[in-house]
Amino acid sequence: MAGSKMKHPGMLKGATIMEVVVAMVIIVVVFGMAMMIFANVTNQGLSDKKIRAQATLQGILLQAEQSRQLPEEAFNQDGFRIIPTTTEVENEPGLTELHLTAFDDNQQEIATVAEIMINKNETKP
Repeated sequence: MAGSKMKHPGMLKGATIMEVVVAMVIIVVVFGMAMMIFANVTNQGLSDKKIRAQATLQGILLQAEQSRQLPEEAFNQDGFRIIPTTTEVENEPGLTELHLTAFDDNQQEIATVAEIMINKNETKP
């Protein structure tokens, strides 16, 4: 038994501090990459929703221009809650500024548009 190593009963083989640090660094790097991917996917979903909301608001503006009727109350369209607000343009009695704001299911503001329109009452036949 002179050339063999002596084993101590009850001793467990453990990792060195360097091995533990390397493993922690690898875990942190993988976790960081996963969080970046998650953030990109979440932002892309939100930007798709913003594009849809913007297109919906532009369509409503186009309808309002063609009919010359401004929406007065909040309504739902294409899965968004649309809240219109109108203000009279100063020093221009025949013009009204229409603001449309789209909110999602969580009442988070997604998109907003504004346009100055001619009042229906002020137009001449």
